[in-house]
Amino acid sequence: MPSLPISYLIFIAMSSPIAINILLPVLPHIAKQLDVDISLVQLSYSLYLCSLAVGQLLVGGIVNHFGYRKTLIIGLASLTLGSAIGGGFGSIEGLLIGRIMQGLGGAIAISIARALLVDGVGKEKASQKMGYIIMAIALSQTIAPLIGSFINSQLGWQSIFVVSLLQGGVLFVFTLKYMPDQTQQNYRPSFKENLILYRQLLQDHDFRTYAMTNTLVAICFYIFVSSSPYITYNFEGGTHAYGYWFMSISIAFMVGGYLSTQVNTHQPLDNTIMLGNGISILGALLLLVGQILVGQQLLESSYATLFLPMCLITFGRGISQPSNQTAAISTITTQSSMAAGLMGFLQLLLGAIFSQLIPLIVTNTPILVFILILICMCLATWVHTRHWAAMRKQV
Repeated sequence: MPSLPISYLIFIAMSSPIAINILLPVLPHIAKQLDVDISLVQLSYSLYLCSLAVGQLLVGGIVNHFGYRKTLIIGLASLTLGSAIGGGFGSIEGLLIGRIMQGLGGAIAISIARALLVDGVGKEKASQKMGYIIMAIALSQTIAPLIGSFINSQLGWQSIFVVSLLQGGVLFVFTLKYMPDQTQQNYRPSFKENLILYRQLLQDHDFRTYAMTNTLVAICFYIFVSSSPYITYNFEGGTHAYGYWFMSISIAFMVGGYLSTQVNTHQPLDNTIMLGNGISILGALLLLVGQILVGQQLLESSYATLFLPMCLITFGRGISQPSNQTAAISTITTQSSMAAGLMGFLQLLLGAIFSQLIPLIVTNTPILVFILILICMCLATWVHTRHWAAMRKQV
């Protein structure tokens, strides 16, 4: 596969995080306007993650059958049509159907962006350039909630979907221009053969380690994102303040992604992962301690006490994630798209499960949210450290 412009791959990778995060700050308002239970509106986030997970699991097989170009066109069509349905019907049914279609399209886009990068430049260079994709995703997460809250206040929540509708159309034009129509394989693996390839990946110890580490760290983010709109619902400033504070998390993630591109030029991938995980554990510990103090009324509840420790967690994630993803995707070099899809599936499926459960936890035992974040970070670090130590003994 020839190397494609990094700007094009970045724009592809941005489509899904913009689509999923742009509705986050207005979910409570959508529930109020549609006069439905908040758990039903929360499904618009959870179902997006589920379809994103399933889509990433299927994308490798679809690429093997149709090639990168046709697969990406299918994904962009699903993303664009889903955006039109989600915002066009003005009902909970249209919202949920649209979000499912958006998720499937976003899954194809983000998986192909990563796979094309690894296939185009190789593992070593990809570990550096993957950081730029992570930075772009962070930028998307930074601007999306702010854009969503602004559009909602001016035009209503349905108009928010126009952003993804336009982005899908622009990407379609770019794909016709940049993506070569020569990536389709002469041999098309059967469904059974695709399952065998996934089994081979799951049996590979390296893939399991890096995919699990990446997933556990990502779950911390999903837990926070799913709980924070409800925790901060009565905070001073409303959705606009939430959008601005959410920017701090995304900026920290983006800075971490940039730092990873510099660290990976001098250090092995595992060293970078260890550095990022250590920083994230510190942030998770501070977040839990801060909320315990808030509960004891020794510290005032505010956006700062909630978001600043989370910035440290996402800063560490920005450092570790490019290396985790590069190491997992390059495990079986001939099946980059399959590895990227399976890794995304594992991450997003668990993220969707946690996201749907978190509002219930917030209602009954809010402190459990922050305990879960610390547990996930500790488990991620333990899984990677154990693997790293075993590899060092073999050298």
